[in-house]
Amino acid sequence: MSQRIKDIFAAIHRPPETGKRVLALSKGDAERIPLLPGVAMISIVDADSAQAVLPPYEFLLRLSFSDVDFLAHNLSDRAQKKLGEAMTKAQGLEVNRFVRALPESIHTVIVHCGAGVSRSCGVASALNAIYGFEVEEQRLKGANQSVKKLLIEVAKNQSRSKDNRRAKSKVLRCATKKE
Repeated sequence: MSQRIKDIFAAIHRPPETGKRVLALSKGDAERIPLLPGVAMISIVDADSAQAVLPPYEFLLRLSFSDVDFLAHNLSDRAQKKLGEAMTKAQGLEVNRFVRALPESIHTVIVHCGAGVSRSCGVASALNAIYGFEVEEQRLKGANQSVKKLLIEVAKNQSRSKDNRRAKSKVLRCATKKE
């Protein structure tokens, strides 16, 4: 068993200090983690890759997008060719809905991508920024900033949307009471 897997087991069995935690892993490491209580999984693979072979998690979100930091100023030719396979706003909405719907019994969200250093770290960093999830700061240095920013933007827009619906509902209730 690799040291990373041992570290993950130790983290999962140690209660998070802030409510929930998110851990970023490689696909290979994620496939070695058995089904554990209190754990949800976000599985990210390239558009042209096979899905990860994972246990039957009750709370599992599977996504497929390429590792493209689409907000970077100098994209390589290879990255430019993959722009159409980058994370979308719809996928950002899926992530936010998935996380918000997790029950209290889930204390750890494992996010994996191919190498466990870019897309998964972008998601982990965003979940820390949006929801205050506990993270392994030292592992987030290579986070895909486009993924992080997209998830934060989507969460803010969802929040504004809810606020607008509440305000409209309040106005309608007030108008109904006057009639």
